[in-house]
Amino acid sequence: MRDGLGRPQTVLLLGGTSEIGQAIADLLLPDAGTLILAGRDPAALAAAARRLTRARRPVATLHYDALAPAGATVDLLAAAAARHGDLDVVVLSVGVLADEAVLADTTAVERAMHTNLVGPMLAVHATAARLRAQGHGTLVVLSSVAAVRTRDGLLSYGVAKAALDIYARRIGATLRGSGARVLVVRPGHVRTRMTAGLPEPPFATDAGDVAARVRRAIAGRAGVAYAPAVLGPVMTALRLLPDAIYRRLDAAQRKEPSRADQQDAAADRRRAAAGLPGERIRRD
Repeated sequence: MRDGLGRPQTVLLLGGTSEIGQAIADLLLPDAGTLILAGRDPAALAAAARRLTRARRPVATLHYDALAPAGATVDLLAAAAARHGDLDVVVLSVGVLADEAVLADTTAVERAMHTNLVGPMLAVHATAARLRAQGHGTLVVLSSVAAVRTRDGLLSYGVAKAALDIYARRIGATLRGSGARVLVVRPGHVRTRMTAGLPEPPFATDAGDVAARVRRAIAGRAGVAYAPAVLGPVMTALRLLPDAIYRRLDAAQRKEPSRADQQDAAADRRRAAAGLPGERIRRD
């Protein structure tokens, strides 16, 4: 439950190794409370837990995999609540950012769609049910500006984010009057491991700035928040542009790949076909 000043006391991060998710959780629980990191890499979770632990803010870890069956996510939420009490805020920060060239193999597309769309959608549904049952709580869903206007080079990622964005907002509408809510956050380019080496577009930001934006949005009543806020009107304008103009702008933003980059992409396609993550497949 929140404290007397309305501050959250328990935060669950689905996608526990996400830099953006960790920044949000760290800012929401600056001094005290319980932080739960849920992810699939035990070593990375343990390292993050050690770094984020404070004297009055213990950090627990649980196993979560977006590729697992829906029942596993339901069980995870139940276990988190049973061990640590009601969940005040659940942050969903799961996904892979893959250049479309890496997804030439259909099996790689399937895996990316399960990670970026199917798994997160199931997590939204299960979390909404949990928060509705306890009568309070906020689900923060990390979407993207790619959900508003999809880029050719990130087609599968953009389509997945657009579908997740719509689903989360509609689920949020069903929670009205329950005491629970959904906040959809649409960051632009955020400087993290996932975007390292990519061309930096205008309005690029850092994980800490996204976290500050989320904290302000949670304190308000909005169902959607852009990070940074200026991207709201910018994306509204871009959404109205004719396809031909938008694609020219998109092409101008993207750099022509070097021969070395093309060779790396070919190697990543071979790794993706073998079910292995490539260097250009970037995880949140």
